[in-house]
Amino acid sequence: MTTPFQKNFKKLCMYLGNNNKALYGALTIAVSKGILRPTFTMMDKKQDRDSRVYTAFREGLTGAVAFVSYLATDAAVEKLATKLAKKTNHLNELPKMKSTLSLVSVSLTALFVIPAICNAITKPLLNVFTGHKNKQPQKQGPALITETQPVKNVNFGNYKNMNVYHFNSFYNSGMKIGGV
Repeated sequence: MTTPFQKNFKKLCMYLGNNNKALYGALTIAVSKGILRPTFTMMDKKQDRDSRVYTAFREGLTGAVAFVSYLATDAAVEKLATKLAKKTNHLNELPKMKSTLSLVSVSLTALFVIPAICNAITKPLLNVFTGHKNKQPQKQGPALITETQPVKNVNFGNYKNMNVYHFNSFYNSGMKIGGV
């Protein structure tokens, strides 16, 4: 006996098995990370609240940016693969080209695009959502010396001046030949 759920699940599995793309795995990971990581981060009561908010916001934003970035780069790669196949007269190899370029685009998107976008927009968006202003720490200049401070003579273990020590011990060291 098969239920409607089993039939739909079988259709989904057959579709994904016939149309397996790197994009599907990447999207699944992006969605699950974008939902689960912020949830678990906010549940960690051992951490400071501001730290939890920042971390959860960054994880959620990374998931959202990843999802959109993967879709955008995959669409661009499909167009690029079609153009390349037409230009090189390899239309029969188009599915392989799309699959390979999809894998490459997912990898490069995860490596470069997503971190670049997240680094650029996390802090400004967090300030907008939390209502914090950009608090720049006041830079302090070098400390002004108002009084003359005595210069300390550092004596490392009561050693003599190096020049004196060197020349005094130079003639009195080494192997002696003769009686003196």
